[in-house]
Amino acid sequence: MYEDEDDGTGEVRALLRAWLPGAGPEEVDPLGGSVTGLDVPEATASEVADALAALLGSAAPADPPEPEALTIARVFVVDEHPSAAGWSEGERRSVAELAAVLVARYGEEGVEALVRELRGEPRGGG
Repeated sequence: MYEDEDDGTGEVRALLRAWLPGAGPEEVDPLGGSVTGLDVPEATASEVADALAALLGSAAPADPPEPEALTIARVFVVDEHPSAAGWSEGERRSVAELAAVLVARYGEEGVEALVRELRGEPRGGG
């Protein structure tokens, strides 16, 4: 799926997928179009990246994301997006890197803010 994954990443991905409520085993892959976890509308990778950039603000990440944050972003954001199956490998990687920065900075609240942003819901004060 991601060209730079090592053998251990697949095991981590399977474990994280197992924690998702209602997600099936590995053969029910969201990239196969059967199940996704994010309740957001279809979108291009560029639209998702723009939403992530808006949430992150003008401070561009200086360093690559931590591997743990990147894995979480891949599993819970990119792989769970309903449009991800149609994104190129480069698009998936770019969105995952931005999402990893969001996860590292804001944790679950950041992912929730992304979901609201992708749904077009108004931002909260602050």
